[in-house]
Amino acid sequence: MEDKQLKRRCHIFYALIVVLVIVAIGRLFYLQIIEGENYRAVSDSRLARNIPIKAPRGEILDRYGRALVTNRVGHTVSIAKVNGNKETLNHAILSIANLFTQRGISYEDTLPISKEAPYTFTFSGETAEQKNAAAQAFFTEKDYQSSITAGEVIEKYKKKYDISDSYSPEEVRVIAGIRYEMEKRNFSSNNPYVFAKDVDIETITKIKEQRDTYYCINVYSEPIREYTNGTLAAHILGRVGIINQEEYAQLKSEGYGMNDYLGKQGVEKAFESYLRGKDGASSVERKIKEGEAEVVYSVEPIPGDSVMLTIDRDLQRVAEESLAGNIQRIAATSTYGNGHDANAGAVVALDLNSGEILALASYPTYDPANFNKDFNSLNSNPARPMVNRALTGTYEPGSTFKLCTALAALETGKVTPSEVIATKGIYKYLDHDFMCHIYRSSGGDHGTVNVSQALQHSCNYFFYEMASRMGIEPIEDYARQFGFGALTGQELSFEEEKGQIAGPALREKNGREWYPGDVLQAAIGQSDNLFTPIQIANFMATLANGGTNYETRLLKTVKSNLKDQVLFENTPKIRNQIDISPENLNAVLAGMQLATSEGTASAAFADFPFKTGGKTGSAQVSNGSSNGIYVGYAPYDNPQIAVAVVVEHGGSGGNAAYIARDVFWEYFFGAGSGIRQAEQYNVLKP
Repeated sequence: MEDKQLKRRCHIFYALIVVLVIVAIGRLFYLQIIEGENYRAVSDSRLARNIPIKAPRGEILDRYGRALVTNRVGHTVSIAKVNGNKETLNHAILSIANLFTQRGISYEDTLPISKEAPYTFTFSGETAEQKNAAAQAFFTEKDYQSSITAGEVIEKYKKKYDISDSYSPEEVRVIAGIRYEMEKRNFSSNNPYVFAKDVDIETITKIKEQRDTYYCINVYSEPIREYTNGTLAAHILGRVGIINQEEYAQLKSEGYGMNDYLGKQGVEKAFESYLRGKDGASSVERKIKEGEAEVVYSVEPIPGDSVMLTIDRDLQRVAEESLAGNIQRIAATSTYGNGHDANAGAVVALDLNSGEILALASYPTYDPANFNKDFNSLNSNPARPMVNRALTGTYEPGSTFKLCTALAALETGKVTPSEVIATKGIYKYLDHDFMCHIYRSSGGDHGTVNVSQALQHSCNYFFYEMASRMGIEPIEDYARQFGFGALTGQELSFEEEKGQIAGPALREKNGREWYPGDVLQAAIGQSDNLFTPIQIANFMATLANGGTNYETRLLKTVKSNLKDQVLFENTPKIRNQIDISPENLNAVLAGMQLATSEGTASAAFADFPFKTGGKTGSAQVSNGSSNGIYVGYAPYDNPQIAVAVVVEHGGSGGNAAYIARDVFWEYFFGAGSGIRQAEQYNVLKP
């Protein structure tokens, strides 16, 4: 009986084993044969290693296709997270930081705490209010109490990232600073932290030779921005930089990552959508066995599009060199109070028949390739070399504004081209005496002059009379029609100032009173008038071309780097057409021609081969020599190019006129003049 029961149990056990084997075989068949491809794909996705390839940004070219910004291959160093060992990561961070410090290479560290103990906060800002705002933003972001000390913040980082007590206080600060940056960049296993770009080959070699020391430090090649002409056009071209948290929040939906670089200033920022390429990926692979790999797929990067500017490289170079050279000359040769302290300025040259910007120079300048390395010295330089004075500098136009006053008086019928006025050294208005500059210098006057002669000699007395006859409204009106007090239309509007037109409304807005005598000061370019060099240049262009006020522009064309096709071609845009009587216009232009041939700018243009038109100006400033301003166009009888020059503390507009002369000479007779003439007759196509 017991034997039968034992046999039955054995049969049941064997049957159970057979059933289990059949089930296992069936399951294996299902997994490997029926669903094998699907599970292989899942396996591939888990084991795949995606190595990104950064897309090169599009090139930036001048109007004739000559390179201003290109790309070259450089080395990037990043920190990867390969396991959860924080101490190993901290050791690697300190090692790479020490290597960079030894070799004099900078890296990002914006933790607002001093580098040495006892720790103190180092919030940035020029004023106490700015520093307090930076502190509040930091405490709010980190959810810290405002009473927290810098030392307590470091202790929090030590605890959060397991920074060992074996490190010195200085080493703790180094690690904490980098971990702070990594935290800002959302460092994770899938998002390595870019520690530095464009690292020299000697440093890269050391990292590769000492892999154990620089554990989890990766090195790879990627395109680096190359500024082919050094400092040339630095303020126009701008720069690229790593994306910040605010930018990432706005742009992540467009595919930007926390380690991406994008345009921060200038053309690089304005045309980011064109210049930015689309990143690819290569060596996306599945490990088969040690030492072998199978490529699953590869995606090639798509380079950005090429942007062609309206800038003429040769003209830009001459404008910059002449501006710098003449500022130094003025400072070296002038007497006290007459330009000895000249130290900065700007030049703008426009195609006056299209609004295209041919040159836009600001001095002092900087090297965009070394922007990050030189940032602290640039930022602390009292001459403010990072400021684009051509767009953001606002200056009293001085006597150059008399051109606007003259035209307003002529067009409103308050004076005719032939009317003459007997000038005196002192103009009496109500209970005040307003002096002409010739009276201040010699006690004399300009005699009897018409409007053209008044412009030739820059006679204050004549324009005081015009202001008395007109009042402020016509002057304000024509200033607005010429584009003063408004952006000029060019694509770097985020860096451009509007300036302001003197008048009662502006005074009321600022809580100040407008007095009757203010109209006389406004008429000669003083009072509250503040304009940018590009506004002054566009005013000159509008006047010289007969009243067509174009939008200024920097972009000429955009060309695809994948297909030989133009994606965008800019065309002139008229924003205002001023109806000017030919007789009145000719009277003003004749005065400008007299100014360059016999008047205040004649020294600069004494031996120039053809006639030009221009107007000098000077404007007093609160400290130092007056600013020197010059506006002009050429040729006088066939206007093509308009130029505005401002030299801070330049003493006089006559000093600034030499810079305009150099620009005109290069335009018509320089190395690129043949190219420009060919373009004019459609021989060349951009």
